[in-house]
Amino acid sequence: MRARTRVFVGLFLAVVLAPAFAQAPKWVLYTHPDKLMSVRFPQKPTESEQETPSAIGPIKFKLAMYSDGDYTYVATAVVYPVKSEFDVKKALDGGRDQALANIKGKAISEKSIKLDGFVGREMTFEAEGTGSPRVRGVVRMFASAKPPSVFMASAMRMSEKPDRDAPRFLDSIHLGKKVETR
Repeated sequence: MRARTRVFVGLFLAVVLAPAFAQAPKWVLYTHPDKLMSVRFPQKPTESEQETPSAIGPIKFKLAMYSDGDYTYVATAVVYPVKSEFDVKKALDGGRDQALANIKGKAISEKSIKLDGFVGREMTFEAEGTGSPRVRGVVRMFASAKPPSVFMASAMRMSEKPDRDAPRFLDSIHLGKKVETR
């Protein structure tokens, strides 16, 4: 009788826990094509080339993104084609302002951070969603004067469910000489 109970409990646990293990993210390393940054996504991201207006003219950059409908993770790096002095503080302010303008959002909090020798900021934000839930998220931005560049990674949730993967995504960012390639 004891053996049957153990088998039953084992089968019960296998049936109950199987969906949790089956849906676990596969965490894929993404390295920017120019090896400017690396980050781990829950699954393979899609890559695209984007263009945005700026004070120095249109800026082209590569973007990696993964979205499952409830959560979206985005990473990008931009090297600016400027010969004059690059103001890191202004670049971080501009990155923040542009990110908020793109989503018609507002900053909830902001703090200074450092990573791999780069200065940056972490900002939490929210914006109206297309449905009923608000979009909430965190963006980490870093900048460098040599070469003039900005790096951004953002985790957004379009659901009331907490995003347990956002910290893992954001904590996996590496820049400069710390970029992971394998």
